[in-house]
Amino acid sequence: MAALRRSLGVFLPASNHFLKSSLVANANANPCHLTPSRGFKLDGCNIDADSTSHDEITKIRNEFEEAKKNFLNIPAALNEMPTMNPEGIYVNKNLKLDDLQVYGFDYDYTLSHYSQHLQVLIYDLAKKHLVHELKYPDSCLQFEYDSKFPVRGLYYDRQKGCLLKLDFFGSIETDGCFHGRRKLTLDEIKELYGTRHIGRNHQRGLVALMDFFCFSEACLIADIIQHFTDAKLDFDASYVYEDVNHAIQHVHRSGLVHRQILAEPHKFLVKNERVVQFLQKLKEKGKKLFLLTNSPFYFVDGGMHYMLDDYIGKGSSWRELFDVVIAQANKPTFYNSEYPFRCYDIEKDTLAFTPVDKLLPNEVYYHGSLKSFLQITKWKGPEVIYFGDHLFSDLRGPAKAGWRTAAIIHELEDEIKIQNSESYRFQQRILDNNRGLRVEDYGRYPGELLSSPWFRPN
Repeated sequence: MAALRRSLGVFLPASNHFLKSSLVANANANPCHLTPSRGFKLDGCNIDADSTSHDEITKIRNEFEEAKKNFLNIPAALNEMPTMNPEGIYVNKNLKLDDLQVYGFDYDYTLSHYSQHLQVLIYDLAKKHLVHELKYPDSCLQFEYDSKFPVRGLYYDRQKGCLLKLDFFGSIETDGCFHGRRKLTLDEIKELYGTRHIGRNHQRGLVALMDFFCFSEACLIADIIQHFTDAKLDFDASYVYEDVNHAIQHVHRSGLVHRQILAEPHKFLVKNERVVQFLQKLKEKGKKLFLLTNSPFYFVDGGMHYMLDDYIGKGSSWRELFDVVIAQANKPTFYNSEYPFRCYDIEKDTLAFTPVDKLLPNEVYYHGSLKSFLQITKWKGPEVIYFGDHLFSDLRGPAKAGWRTAAIIHELEDEIKIQNSESYRFQQRILDNNRGLRVEDYGRYPGELLSSPWFRPN
């Protein structure tokens, strides 16, 4: 009944007895006759010593009936509520496609898509490095990657050893603070931090875990913190981060992950014919295309051949789709440095020493900077759009240069499917009834996105 009272959005006393006996009129009585059970009596339109007036009682009753009517109409209203396209493109600023002449792309998790096996691979390689090279306990080898635990956009507190999910205002989400694998209660959060809000001084101790490659890192950090806590070992939370981050970086920079992916591309890479169709359509419309990635060329080349060769005509190469190919760009440093471009020899696996003053379609370039890129290509900021998945490496830097940016948000597809479900739409309609929203308002007041498991109730 308490849930019903909240759903109807009207003020009702807490007693079910009062609801049943006080606000239900006798069928044979006149409209002004009620028999309350709380020490007052209405007979016709007369009020006894209780100060409640007949008009107030009538108003409450009318509000109750109107709220009940709205509640009963919710199932029919659901059919009028618009749904969202899980594969749609959404904008937060007007964009005229005719003005875009240049399309840039990141590689990992933008042109290429990976299966869950990749996170398991990174996690396993990193934990082995921690044990064999950094002498962590052998018991850490028993850890297993949990795909249901990490989400994107977490912060790690190097001082307190907590993984945090912060809202737009820099406050810890009520269900978004984990010490190891244990979710802290709101009281524990306030006891640990004093308040949910993270001030500027404390923000300096936070490390952002923003991209998909951070999933395995976040999970491994949490598992180690939990393991050390359960074993009652004395440890410094900042050392755990430094060691895990070192192990993750080693896995990438040493080429261990790249070689394993190329050895079993069918296990890790996901083919998508529509990627080729999209790139070919852009070329047919006379658009310029460039690839800008932090990955080494041999890894990009192997992955692109596996993903695209089945859909490109014989004798053609994926490189023909791009006017400029830049690998190991060192983003986000690429956007504010003055590092020169180096021409990469594919056959000899060496970098040339001659200066680069042109970016040619049949060449591959390493390093470089945004300043040199703009000077050489003469491409103006507003006519360029760059696609990527990382907030800092792919979106914030290009935006400062005046480029348009497009975020590839893999989680959004599942989030929208949740919003389109009957259970979510039913609850949303109840909330909107309470807010006084109409069906035609839905285009202006979209529902909030869901994220789990960091927002699951205890």
